[in-house]
Amino acid sequence: MSEASAGSAPWPAALLAVYPRRWRERYGDEVGQLVTDLRASGRASFPMAVDMLCGAVAAWLADGRIEMTERSRDALISVLWNWVAFAAVAAWFGHDLGIYPTRSVAQELAVSHPLVPDAFHVLFAAGAVGVTATAIAAVVFAVDAARFALQAKNRRTFALMAVPVVTAALWIGGAKILPAGNRVVGMAFAVSWLLLGVAGIAVSTQAVVSVIKATEFGERTWRAGGAAAAAVVATMVVATGATIIWGIAVRATLAHPGDATGWIVVTAVMAVTTARALAALVRGRREPVSQPAVV
Repeated sequence: MSEASAGSAPWPAALLAVYPRRWRERYGDEVGQLVTDLRASGRASFPMAVDMLCGAVAAWLADGRIEMTERSRDALISVLWNWVAFAAVAAWFGHDLGIYPTRSVAQELAVSHPLVPDAFHVLFAAGAVGVTATAIAAVVFAVDAARFALQAKNRRTFALMAVPVVTAALWIGGAKILPAGNRVVGMAFAVSWLLLGVAGIAVSTQAVVSVIKATEFGERTWRAGGAAAAAVVATMVVATGATIIWGIAVRATLAHPGDATGWIVVTAVMAVTTARALAALVRGRREPVSQPAVV
């Protein structure tokens, strides 16, 4: 409300001060004028005051849901992108750590220095937990998104939801027919197919993000997403630590451990994506800063 209207308005209009700031900025003048008109037409002040207080409670509840939804949406999207990058790098680097540098040497290390295989097993287990949490959250969000799309008659949402499934099916199907005759051709095709897989992951992730942005999810879905995000970030922290420990143990054990550039780069990527995901999760759970209630 403006100062002029505040001075001439009936006293129930002063209860606009207890409404959320964003609500007052959008509807304050209109509601203040409505209260003035109702009082001028003979409406008693006390019933209007009760209505104003009930409306304030509803406005605060709605404002909290909107703010939580926006923060949750941004946090989950950030965690998702960082988790995808983390998982892709970790999967590429860790798929043969159990037999590094050779199967026979890895067996000797397992006996003489069990910390090396233990770190690999922790990395593998953390990845499994992260993938499981992601899959569970994906099902919960997919069900809610499908329900919302049906109500809104939005076919685009269903098309976007199909992108990850179709992309994965095409990539896996193509990987099974890689040429095995010519080693050079086969290697070139494999590298190209791997790059296509990376592109497919990026496209699929963007499709999921588009669904998240376009859908009004329920509170339970956001809670499930928050729990999954927390589990994913925890696994990222554990997996990063396991990768660091594995590299240090291997280099301290082997006489000729080889170039450490790959391990350092992968560890750096894992650490950066983990830090970014953790920061997003903390921002998403942080309480919004309250603003002073002014008319």
